[in-house]
Amino acid sequence: MVVTVVLAVLVCIVAGLLLATGFYRDFWIFWFCFVVATAHFSLVKSVHGDPASPIPGQNRITAASRAFYFVLVGVVGFCINVALEQIDSFPPLCAYGFNLNNPSVFSFVRDGLFILILFFPLLFAWGLLPQADTFIIYLAEQIDMHIFGGTAATGLVCAFYALGRSILATAVLWCLGFAAFYNLGEKRNSNGDTVRYTCADLDTDPNDPRGQCEITDRVALSFFCGALVAVSYCLSRSTSNHEDMLTRLLNKKMREKQQSSPDNVSDPLGEIYFQTLWRRLLTDLLVAMFTFVAVTALNVTSVFCRSEIPAYIIYSLTCVTGVVNHYIIPHVRKEMPWLCCAEPIVKASEWDCYEVQEHPRVTVIERFLQLSLYVEKNILYPLSFLFALNLSALHYQTRFGEFGAALVLTVAGMKLFRSSFTELSRQYLVFIFTLFFFNFDYRHLSEGLPLDYLIIGILFSKFYDLLLKMYFIFIYIAPWQISWSSPGHIIAQPLLVPHAPNIFFQTLIASIVGCPINPVVASTFFTLSYARPVKYWEKDYNTRRSDSSNTRLDSQLEGSLRNPNPDQLDSLFYEHLTWVLQKSLCGDLLLGRWGRVTSGDFFILTSDRLNALVHIIEIGNGFVTFQLRGLEFRGTYCHQREVEAITESITDDVGCCCCEPGHLPFFLSCNKAMSSRWLAWEVVSSCYTLHGYSIAENQAHLVFNTFDYKRGYITYYCKSIIFLLVRSPRLASLLANQGIRDALSRLHNTSYVDQDALFDETRNCDYSHSLGGVSRERFIVYYLTFIRECVTQQGLHMDLDQADSFLVTLCFAFTLLGRRMFFQHAQSGSSRRGDNFMNGLYRMFLGDARPNHPGDEWVFQDVDSIQDIIIPAARIALKVHQDNFAFSEEYETAHGVYEAIQDVMNNHVVTHENDRTWRNAVVTNKPSLLALRYQRTEESYIYPYKLIRLTSKFIKFRVIKVNRECVRALWTSQRQELIFLRNSDSERGSIQNHKPTLRNMINSSMDLPIGYPIYVSPLHTSYLDRHETYNKTLFGRATDPLWLAQGARVVRKLCDTCAKHYQGSLAGKPTQGTANPTDGGEEGGREGRMGAEDRSVSVDSLTGLQYGRGGAEGGARGGAEPYQDPFPDSDSDSDEQLWRPMWVSKQVVITDEGEIFENINPDWLTWPDPKLAAKAEKSHWRSWRPQKGMEGEVVHEWRPFHKETAKRSHIDKVLVLVRMADDYYVLTREQGIKEV
Repeated sequence: MVVTVVLAVLVCIVAGLLLATGFYRDFWIFWFCFVVATAHFSLVKSVHGDPASPIPGQNRITAASRAFYFVLVGVVGFCINVALEQIDSFPPLCAYGFNLNNPSVFSFVRDGLFILILFFPLLFAWGLLPQADTFIIYLAEQIDMHIFGGTAATGLVCAFYALGRSILATAVLWCLGFAAFYNLGEKRNSNGDTVRYTCADLDTDPNDPRGQCEITDRVALSFFCGALVAVSYCLSRSTSNHEDMLTRLLNKKMREKQQSSPDNVSDPLGEIYFQTLWRRLLTDLLVAMFTFVAVTALNVTSVFCRSEIPAYIIYSLTCVTGVVNHYIIPHVRKEMPWLCCAEPIVKASEWDCYEVQEHPRVTVIERFLQLSLYVEKNILYPLSFLFALNLSALHYQTRFGEFGAALVLTVAGMKLFRSSFTELSRQYLVFIFTLFFFNFDYRHLSEGLPLDYLIIGILFSKFYDLLLKMYFIFIYIAPWQISWSSPGHIIAQPLLVPHAPNIFFQTLIASIVGCPINPVVASTFFTLSYARPVKYWEKDYNTRRSDSSNTRLDSQLEGSLRNPNPDQLDSLFYEHLTWVLQKSLCGDLLLGRWGRVTSGDFFILTSDRLNALVHIIEIGNGFVTFQLRGLEFRGTYCHQREVEAITESITDDVGCCCCEPGHLPFFLSCNKAMSSRWLAWEVVSSCYTLHGYSIAENQAHLVFNTFDYKRGYITYYCKSIIFLLVRSPRLASLLANQGIRDALSRLHNTSYVDQDALFDETRNCDYSHSLGGVSRERFIVYYLTFIRECVTQQGLHMDLDQADSFLVTLCFAFTLLGRRMFFQHAQSGSSRRGDNFMNGLYRMFLGDARPNHPGDEWVFQDVDSIQDIIIPAARIALKVHQDNFAFSEEYETAHGVYEAIQDVMNNHVVTHENDRTWRNAVVTNKPSLLALRYQRTEESYIYPYKLIRLTSKFIKFRVIKVNRECVRALWTSQRQELIFLRNSDSERGSIQNHKPTLRNMINSSMDLPIGYPIYVSPLHTSYLDRHETYNKTLFGRATDPLWLAQGARVVRKLCDTCAKHYQGSLAGKPTQGTANPTDGGEEGGREGRMGAEDRSVSVDSLTGLQYGRGGAEGGARGGAEPYQDPFPDSDSDSDEQLWRPMWVSKQVVITDEGEIFENINPDWLTWPDPKLAAKAEKSHWRSWRPQKGMEGEVVHEWRPFHKETAKRSHIDKVLVLVRMADDYYVLTREQGIKEV
């Protein structure tokens, strides 16, 4: 309300001032008053569905936009009018042959602004002016990028922050520059007197070096140059995304509070990124100090002012290096180099691999590119610009004076150095064009390389946008590529021809202003839209995942979590992909794996199931800010057609015009080469490798479609309950609880029979048909052996020879409790229907365990045992039941079942997808996960239950670069059509598939409710310090300059020491033990190192990844595991610790001959030597046989789900190859040996 009143008053004041100028006369006074009335009326009642509104419905910011623009334009025009009246008192200001203080220039600008006010009603009606906050972000971003060499802004506060730091740095450097230019132009004449050095002495050539070294004092100028380079380096290293840099770096107390909360799992890498930012800050300060000293010392010498020959040598090297790094190398590594070749000229190491088994290796060309980019960014460009600054200093002083020269060199210098430090991909073109244009074509117009480079950089950016827009328009309106989506599109095509000049004129204006071109309702008619920043979206729409940690209990049992949206569940995989990209994206871009990348570019990552749109928003020195938008797994028909277009084979096309003569080896056919040039996208790489999950989806009813299968599951369910009960830490208290003993006294009778109608003989092996229920006697027959096995394995001293042991009674009571709750959900009397059985399993899988039978009231004396024993047992039994189909022989003995359940506890995560444990397991890259999903759709209406199995592995993606103006244009068209024109037709022609532009995929990635992505990530910043492979090459860490390697090591040690003390203050002790993968979750085994050598951080919010509705209460894991960094740093060894060999090179003794493989299929495993497979077979032993007590040495081992195929077991057990005496080899499970 206050803002509305203030704006209304300001509109009145500005209107009065403009009328007082006398510019508006006759009819235009009436029209001007009408414009004022519209500005006032919009404050009272705003337009719903405003064409400039980013959201549908009411928008308060849009309501104030008309008044805001009226005040802004009116004030600027009035100030220019006042300046025009006093322009005679201004000193002349000439640049490039133009007098900027010319009265006609001021008069032209003033009249243009006053006339623009009269067009406000039309401009707002068509939505050509953005809402106020968008305009402020855009203006601040453009000033910071084109004037100060900054990066893109990610929001309103970020825009003010980025522009503010640039202005502050400019002010400080301006003071230093004025001190440097004071008395800079003095020299000694023949009489020894001090005289001024004028531009006439240089023959008015700003680049003439004569006399530069005769300056009486170069120390101040050198000091200014050193400070300019150091400050530019520090600014280029800091992101404008204040959420990452400020919130995580400064709000330490808030971060500690979040970590202390057990329910916080939103940012598992927050503490790691705090360390990264802190380490970067200290390193940058040291690098800036050394850079300042080095540049100052170098500039004091006469190396930059003796002759132009060294300058042009450096210029030439810079140009050649830029062409090689940013043109030749990216093209030879593309999937179709120059759109002529059928495969890359320089291939990646994974290009011809069917399945990638390890992290992508750094190839020779990537090492060369890394070194070349390092030299280009840190040596060639700084030296080139230092030459330019020194050669132009006196020219700027004589041309603009001390104040003006200091300001010009400060602004131009920041633009030069920051641009070279941040975004190198197109700087070489700007540099080459500047040198040629102002040294050969228009040398007389040159104002010195710094100012020339600043102007050409702005013009080149606008010209590049013009090319992209025209390229998109030509592709979109090509008659042979039109997809006739509706009759209106057919009619619009021929009507386009007379409007071609109008389209070009609009495109030219759009390129200058920086706004997208808008195909109206996706037709061939194009109009202008309002200007937008690089980020494009004004509102931050981020997907919020719903799980058991942020949903009420009643909602979990009866609401949305009972019947979840599959897209909401699948969004987790895009979230995992975002975390992986956050670690590796910056390094991969610098290694050239995504080709040539600039801020604002769009890429599509596609694999078998995942299709994601990645928007590169900000590129800086050692960091990249991006946003990922995940598309549906099962897209529409149009979506699938476009996916097929980007994944189709390029060698199948052999046509040339109307015939099929084939094509030359290694080259594309003529038709394919021509059609590829008429696409708004191109495949950059087909083998980009990231760590992810292989998703297997099977119908659950197939493993429960017979009574034998159901009985088998119930049997494993009971054994899992017994297993967890015996292992439970509260077993002693349960046995000693007198209340439980009294309540279970009736079950202690050996002749007890539970005749509950829920039990039947088809699903319970201990059901007695003659007694009509589940009897204790038959329970002992089927389960006593397994109880003894569990007691023996746990080392408990209990006498189970007598069947009347209370432990047996307790196991019997728990199995009855678990089965009764299961069958209650499965609806008694309908057990023959598999869907009802699955309903019971699914409800137990969700954790919906509510005992309501009078005979089960004893459990309320220890109600936590339901979450610790019953619920995890239902989940474990499902995994064991599945494995039983593949390894049925191993599960025939009690020991085999015990080992199978223990393996599930240690190596697998089994839970429902809405449990936070599932999300944490995916984020932390657990090797194997299993879930049961309910998904009732048209395709799966009869059988809605599915088993989801995830296996951690390396996945190959195709990287497709999309014309960014194509994406911005299609997004703009959809927003106008749905918000302003309000076309809600779900099959509208503007979203139909269009192969040349991928229209459907692009439109579906828009924010809700316009698009329908299943995941939209927040803005993430990827730092180069986190990329493991990049930091292991050349200089150690990528942030350390070559000449400061030793100093950087000292800084890293200091940072690590500080981080260690900080971690100690959080954790209370420097070291935490992790769960041993072979002892069922008990403490011991491998210990996690905290501090300088291992960057993984113990985060309290992620400890205890248990199986239960609450996450920390109960589950399929026996103990809590401290959180480990899912993406460890380059010098972290947590991944190697996880997969390190356990048995290799150890002396072992055979303890069980039954675990030895006598008949071997060599194809089961990947052998280190093919000859060993033959030596381990029974036929090679002849008369020799391995016996219990024989000793040998383990030479190789295979582990389940190992990331390397050569070390991966084909079953869910660890296999070892033992070399015995006389060169005999034995392949056995690890259960059959023990260490000597």
